[in-house]
Amino acid sequence: ILKNNINLEYQYYELMEKAERDWDQEIRVRSQYNLYYKESELLNILTQLISTLVSMQNNHITHRDIKPQNILVINGKYKLCDFGEIRVLKRNGIVVQRIRGSELYMSPILFQGLHAHLTQVKHNTYKSDVFSLGMCFFYAASLTYSGVDSIRELIDMNKIKEILFKFLSKRYSEKFILLILTMLEVKEEKRPDFKISKINFSE
Repeated sequence: ILKNNINLEYQYYELMEKAERDWDQEIRVRSQYNLYYKESELLNILTQLISTLVSMQNNHITHRDIKPQNILVINGKYKLCDFGEIRVLKRNGIVVQRIRGSELYMSPILFQGLHAHLTQVKHNTYKSDVFSLGMCFFYAASLTYSGVDSIRELIDMNKIKEILFKFLSKRYSEKFILLILTMLEVKEEKRPDFKISKINFSE
């Protein structure tokens, strides 16, 4: 910004409470002691995060790098952080952009574009965030990367469903597993965004 021949630079800073840990650290500790989350606990965490992400979508903002390391645990509350990749959108979330995100959690269209060495990919950023969040919850529910790794390159939803039930059916309800499966829908046009009401994020 140039004002009266003086070059002024403005930056935006977000001040947050000091976190006890990030969600990845919490999951790793639970994994060491086999302290699996109760379904109600995961639904509570999901509801908290969805509330934030619906508000962001209502304001045409997408995160683009959702992963457990970017979710802070503060007094029992789970809050998104690291907004270095956020983008303000003008329309319905569909953009052509350089590939952003962490490979393990990125949506299939971004993952495929990355491995095809594409410089840009056209996709719905909100729906990509939904997929990333689904991968986070699969990891949190199973307390292992094995399941996430095993579906990372799959495009067959039946196989993905089989793996989800293999890792989660002993501890979680079919309804909960199918919720995660909905978030992990490979075809973007079939995957909901955060505002679509057919996803039931509560018990």
